[in-house]
Amino acid sequence: MQWNFKDIEFLHPPDVFMGSFDNEKMQARHEELKKTKLDALKKAVENEQDPLDAMMRLNKRDHIRFLLNNSQLFKDAGRFEVAVLRLYRMTNSPFSAGGDFAVWKDLFQSCDPDRLYALGTPMTFTSATVYRISITGGEKSLSWTLSREIVKGFEQRWYEQKIGHGRIFTMDVTRENILVYLTDRQEEEIIFNPKFIPTAKVRELPPLSVLSPSHNKKRT
Repeated sequence: MQWNFKDIEFLHPPDVFMGSFDNEKMQARHEELKKTKLDALKKAVENEQDPLDAMMRLNKRDHIRFLLNNSQLFKDAGRFEVAVLRLYRMTNSPFSAGGDFAVWKDLFQSCDPDRLYALGTPMTFTSATVYRISITGGEKSLSWTLSREIVKGFEQRWYEQKIGHGRIFTMDVTRENILVYLTDRQEEEIIFNPKFIPTAKVRELPPLSVLSPSHNKKRT
């Protein structure tokens, strides 16, 4: 397959030494071996017919650029939404946030909403209270959870590691603001439409251990 490799760095796998040698002959040998490995990697990527398989052969720091370069090929193969969701969940969850929000916003808005929704669990609720916990903020992140108990568990885990309870956020949401509902990791994860997040009415909660059960609103 003819992939677009523009601006792809072909970052080296861990077994490739990234430094240099003072000895000229050793350095020349090192450069030759490095080129051989990079050529083999590029050939392996070119031999893949599935764009998702091709992307996953690359270093993770090249994944998004490869996806953007070849977005139409991903869409033609019906793999664009799968790729976006996989990349997002590699660095994001209701308990962590990674990457550039603007990049994720563009990628999710480029997804077919029906295809994306189909990758998750059908939503049987029309509204719900969702939660997020973070030791670095991130109350405007796309990924939240429906489970108060999961957040409480992370709160206790982080406290035991002496890094604090973390800041806990909550908000009440309706189904139309949700792109996909995921239960495969037992996190009851919600990923929101990026257009919704800037205007979301987020509230910060005290540690869940001091909250009464009335704060755990049920989805409807």
